Amino acid sequence: MKTLRFTLAFFFILCTLQSVSFAQDFVQGYVYEDLHNTGQRDSGDPGIASVMVSNQRDVVLTDENGFYRLPIEEEMIIFVTKPAAYQFPLNEFNIPQFYYIYQPQGSPDLNYAGLEPTGPLPESVDFGLIPSEKKDSFTTIIFGDPQPANHKELDFYRDGVVSELAGLEADMIIPLGDIMFDNLNLFGRYNKIMAVLDTPVFNIIGNHDINFDADGNRFARETFKRHYGPAYYSFEEGDVHFIAIDNVDYLGYNEEGNPQYVGNIRPGQLEWIANNLEHVSDDKLIVLMAHIPLYAPGRDDTPSLITNDRIKLFELLEPFDQVLFVGGHVHTISHSFLGEEFGRMNPNTIHQHLTAAASGSWWKGPLNKNGIPVTTQRDGTPNGYHIYRFDGNSYTDMFKPAGLPDDYQMRIELPSAQFSVDSISEQEIRVNVFNGSEKSEVKFRINDGYWQVMERLDLAMSTFFSEMREEHDDTFLSWIQPINTNHIWQAPFPIDTSIGVHRLEIHTRDMYGQEFTQAKVLEITR
Repeated sequence: MKTLRFTLAFFFILCTLQSVSFAQDFVQGYVYEDLHNTGQRDSGDPGIASVMVSNQRDVVLTDENGFYRLPIEEEMIIFVTKPAAYQFPLNEFNIPQFYYIYQPQGSPDLNYAGLEPTGPLPESVDFGLIPSEKKDSFTTIIFGDPQPANHKELDFYRDGVVSELAGLEADMIIPLGDIMFDNLNLFGRYNKIMAVLDTPVFNIIGNHDINFDADGNRFARETFKRHYGPAYYSFEEGDVHFIAIDNVDYLGYNEEGNPQYVGNIRPGQLEWIANNLEHVSDDKLIVLMAHIPLYAPGRDDTPSLITNDRIKLFELLEPFDQVLFVGGHVHTISHSFLGEEFGRMNPNTIHQHLTAAASGSWWKGPLNKNGIPVTTQRDGTPNGYHIYRFDGNSYTDMFKPAGLPDDYQMRIELPSAQFSVDSISEQEIRVNVFNGSEKSEVKFRINDGYWQVMERLDLAMSTFFSEMREEHDDTFLSWIQPINTNHIWQAPFPIDTSIGVHRLEIHTRDMYGQEFTQAKVLEITR
């Protein structure tokens, strides 16, 4: 009898251990309609079928009851992809709540606080989504690099950018990484400032948002995870499938003690993207959101400025005709259309838009009348943000320079306002069309003369920023220097223009059909 009791006890312990092991090997739960926005499943809240749930690698669809089951490992994040007819619940900072972090041991000891231990896995990890109407059209505010290094620069961001955004109506806001400039203690105050916008904020991770004291990638995102959850995820709005990408591959400190990184989408994330896209209709517009560009005009040989394994991503995107990539990182504006020469075999190019940095040239430069740095970007464009309007699976965008009129979309950089008639043959017309692309049309005229087409320069520097940088050298950091850009147009100045006062007009029409005109008064002297 004693032997039998021992055998039964051993069997019971073995089964218990297997049960515990089983519970830790898989995660399961429900995705449901949070009908009363309570943050928990109430009686009568139905499950939602065919919703994507992921463990950052595998992707499954919920069954007819909203149930899912996934493999789980420590340090994984479980998250749900919102269908277009639902909204994510938000926390008090308007940060979407769509994930569960499973990190039983918490974060290691780091300079900036990470995660507390999450403890054992719950029996059911459930996600509530708020029912909503699918939107045929919606508006998104997108920009790169708020990047305050201290509280004073966070003041500049609040007063120079967020105060403007507070007067706009938008369905979501997407800051494209480098939310901070290494000082991750500022996340909390930044979140409070963004909360006043009363709009969902989807924060993308940048190279200055990571824990540099981590030894490589494994624990380099602990503080970001604490505030925002997964560094890559997806959601749908209207007929658009948004994919947030983490393309910062952190290599740790080099021998000189400086943090090093390159642009890469690591294998596990690529596997997740492949699994995610399997459940996306190929007539959707795919919008990729990342910090580091896929391609850097004029600097594509710099590993920290490009996504070095982009060809692997392009292969996954081949079935999709409409792909938009929005990024930041370089503190310039540019449009590129990536086709076969970049490894895109689909005849429809990938539209890459590198957006304006909210911080411009890192909150440097002379102060404006409001006491905020002018912070012109190195390509001569103002700091600011982009207003994207999505209609079905098409879109338009307009650049909004911070603190300047909506229609201020270009700067006539040359000629100077006054020059002698003897130098007229040496003059040229040069205009910086801030959000211009190879698909823009730009032309000029003198007074009421006929319009003449201008030529876009493949790569050129802004004379305006070069002169500003030289004149106000003490207000910039030494490494903030002019760089080449692809949105400057040039034409020779008409040599038959007479002595006197003249009106130079520039007219541009962008890829969306939006038209803008800028004028400059010139004096030609003897």
